[in-house]
Amino acid sequence: MKVRVTETAFAELEDIYLGISSDNQAAARAVCVRIEQVISRIGEFPGIARAIDESGIRIFPTPPFPYLIFYTATQREVIIRNVRYAGRIRP
Repeated sequence: MKVRVTETAFAELEDIYLGISSDNQAAARAVCVRIEQVISRIGEFPGIARAIDESGIRIFPTPPFPYLIFYTATQREVIIRNVRYAGRIRP
């Protein structure tokens, strides 16, 4: 299935990379590669996570790293909405 990453999610992923790479570039690459692997898996199996409410937003973790991928799925595409640190307080 087609996967589309929103500008917001892309910016969040970039912030994750920049934040980690200031201390350890190899770790930053490893985290981003894992997030990309999980996004690819979501594209293959969009129903892998249940919708959390009536908005249709789904959340999937990126083990072993503490990040969550927020996405929606339609018949034709998966839209990656956010990539956030799991410890972040939700509004």
